[in-house]
Amino acid sequence: MDSATQTPLLEPLPYHIALADHLASTEDEAWRWFSDSLAGPEHAEKVRLDLLKATYRIDRESKPELYALADKAKSVLGVTAPLTLYQMQQAPDGGMNAVLFYLPGEMHITFVGPVLERLGESELLALFGHEIGHFMLLELFEGRYRIVEELLHALVQDQSAQPAHEESYRLFHLYKEILCDRASVMACEDLHASITMLVKMETGASDVSAESYLKQAAEVFSKSAVKTDGLSHPECFIRARALELWSQRPEDLEEQVNRLIEGGPSLDGMDLLGQKRITELTRKLVDSLLAEKWIRCEPVLAHARLFFEDYHPPEVPPTEEELKPLLEVKDEKLAKYLCYVLLDFVASDREIEEPALAAVLVLCRQLKLEKYFRPIATKELKLKKRQFDKLEKEAEDILAAARKSPEAQE
Repeated sequence: MDSATQTPLLEPLPYHIALADHLASTEDEAWRWFSDSLAGPEHAEKVRLDLLKATYRIDRESKPELYALADKAKSVLGVTAPLTLYQMQQAPDGGMNAVLFYLPGEMHITFVGPVLERLGESELLALFGHEIGHFMLLELFEGRYRIVEELLHALVQDQSAQPAHEESYRLFHLYKEILCDRASVMACEDLHASITMLVKMETGASDVSAESYLKQAAEVFSKSAVKTDGLSHPECFIRARALELWSQRPEDLEEQVNRLIEGGPSLDGMDLLGQKRITELTRKLVDSLLAEKWIRCEPVLAHARLFFEDYHPPEVPPTEEELKPLLEVKDEKLAKYLCYVLLDFVASDREIEEPALAAVLVLCRQLKLEKYFRPIATKELKLKKRQFDKLEKEAEDILAAARKSPEAQE
């Protein structure tokens, strides 16, 4: 069974799956084009020639023990594609690295710097597992994630590229490193060897204690919530923490890893999936307000359609489970954005401004947005503190009266 058809032991992360689904549906023409236009034989020959020019090719005959480790990693991960190893002629910055040059059905792994001198056998197994993980993501799964990578690369190179395209490209690669770190542990069957490999590759140190580094990472996380600032690779302490979590397999593993990479929902630096999530949050918020029949006058509905052209109020109010993403909003800018959305509905029809404001006040209590809504509403509606306090106190009664109005009975 060849590497393109066998059942993979390594599964893409939820982010990879969601991003692929999103791009396949929203960029369907480009998706089909890249699906039909993946690199041909001319590209493969150029890669091989460039490698020969810039590296020393390590033959099996000269390093049988090194290839034995690579073959072991391949076997554990269930990959049968041929593999060739290279040593870069010189490290540009004096550091260490390993790079997979992907070709369909072929693995070409290049060592940069004194990798072979610094890593022990278990660490080399871990390194091979990591690089083979890169190959698996591009080669398997019907080439789906190879299309994602090439499509995103084309989008960020386009003059009309949006920040969301660049952020999606960044996150795709960050999550790819997290995935390949898991392949690293799978290949060497040793969490600590994978971590010492990462630290040695990052620092160039010859002697590393995985236990000490995990304690060091734990100290960082004990002081504050942290997410990566990395452009292509998460920071080493984040990768170590993500691997430790994966070895423990908590029920919310992927949620914890997401927080390490992305943090919580935020208006800053949104990727394509973040834009989709904010859109869904906004619609859920509008549904929550317009679940009240009395508020569904034409000016209010017209305002809702400025957000969503096809908008129709829900038949039943959103459930507590459906409102959970709104309740979990921690980002201040996002919370204020939601408050401004609600305030716009208050001002959309002057004839129902007071009951609409009462409904929004009650909803803000439910969603724990009061501390953000109060200063925004008093400023924008030019209400004095005494006026707002009175409205806040009487909101439930005002809303109850609105629910008894003729409009609410229709």
